[in-house]
Amino acid sequence: MHMAAPKSRKIRYVALIVDMVGSRELSEAARARAQKRFGALVQQLNKRYSKQIAARFVITLGDEFQGLLRSTTVIPDIISELENDFSDRTLRVGIGLGQLYTQVPKYAINVDGPALHSARSAVEKAKSSAVLGGVFEGFGTLDVILNGVARLLWFHRFKLTEQQRMFFNLLRKGLSQTQIAESLKISRQLVSKQLMSAGWSAYAECEAAWRGLFTDYAEPML
Repeated sequence: MHMAAPKSRKIRYVALIVDMVGSRELSEAARARAQKRFGALVQQLNKRYSKQIAARFVITLGDEFQGLLRSTTVIPDIISELENDFSDRTLRVGIGLGQLYTQVPKYAINVDGPALHSARSAVEKAKSSAVLGGVFEGFGTLDVILNGVARLLWFHRFKLTEQQRMFFNLLRKGLSQTQIAESLKISRQLVSKQLMSAGWSAYAECEAAWRGLFTDYAEPML
């Protein structure tokens, strides 16, 4: 009696495509500066998320870069970093989950497969619908939930003052309200008042739930 050979399991990857909005509207000098900082952002991401990256982020066009992740768990942090660390232009982000037809190289260039196709489609949807905060495709029934939460979180961030945004970012990095007050030499009461006004507790709870949705796609994604 011959037993059937077990089916091979295909690894899925998360592809990110990041597009700089309206860079061609800049003057030649301003666009050159923006592209230089765009390149620095890519290097920063490759260094900071080296353990989660399957194929390093690489600029594919002057105004766009892409990369492959092994896990989705850092997506909330990457989206936050893209918004906070690149102020030249708005960035559209497409996130696709799927397999690859090609080998996984050191840098995410000359790669093809459903992961990239989904990420490309997601970026196009972000462009056609003028939505920010990340567009997801390829996650099955979770697509609608991931996208809905992404939009709510982005809208919340969009309404923050510069000070409130700074407080949010510091809290996300693990600082306490007391540490924030001490580092900025302001009162703890002011920090607390601003965070309450900005709805930090609701935002943090929503982001935690969003992050929790990604745990099903943490390594190994088979």
